Amino acid sequence: MNYSATHRSTTVLVMQHDPLLCAGIVAALRQHPAFEVFVDDSSCDVGETRIDVVVADYNHAMSLVDPLVRAAHRPLAAARILALTANDREGDIRRAIEAGIHGYLLLGGPLSELVEGVTMVASGVRYLCRSVAQRMADSLTHASLTSREIEVLQLVAIGESNKAIARELHIELGTVKSHMGAIMAKLHASSRTQAAGIATARGLVEEPGSYRTSYRSSPSIWSAASFAASSGVLPRWRATTNAA
Repeated sequence: MNYSATHRSTTVLVMQHDPLLCAGIVAALRQHPAFEVFVDDSSCDVGETRIDVVVADYNHAMSLVDPLVRAAHRPLAAARILALTANDREGDIRRAIEAGIHGYLLLGGPLSELVEGVTMVASGVRYLCRSVAQRMADSLTHASLTSREIEVLQLVAIGESNKAIARELHIELGTVKSHMGAIMAKLHASSRTQAAGIATARGLVEEPGSYRTSYRSSPSIWSAASFAASSGVLPRWRATTNAA
């Protein structure tokens, strides 16, 4: 039986910065007859085909959750976003979910998770792969840091002293020490350095090299997206379907 004769295919756009990884994802999805797969490619055009699901790396996914970015190109206006990434940091996963990403998968998982993730996200259900769901469940057992504690810890992570932190945040030195005591207790750390290391590994603070550069000013994430939203220019795509 011809699947397309009785059901509308789920249209999927693959956006991955690594061309080899992109090719592998496309090949995997093409094995499933319910999917019509499009590839991010500047040489071809998807036309007016409505995209149901975008399978994207973390940076692309975080840019596409902005409705203005999706609205800049009509086929993406109603697309749901599924992140497929190696980024397994608790804080980054939480930020993605809170930003509006509809699904989150980690590279290295079984093919069945990718197929299930695309299917579930296309049907309107949020989807987390097993390992991400477990990580988020574990995070619920951790004491949460306050926004001020995160600010203090971010400055610790880049090597600032307590005095420098007090000047930066316009608070008393004693207040900084109080925050550090609370932070170390919550993270079960025995030193400032260990606390910063734990927080960085969990994604609670940005890595030292990227601090002071917000996501919106990062060329790899926001510049291209902002240009697309303002100019109406987004990449065009090549269709790779299961049709003979």
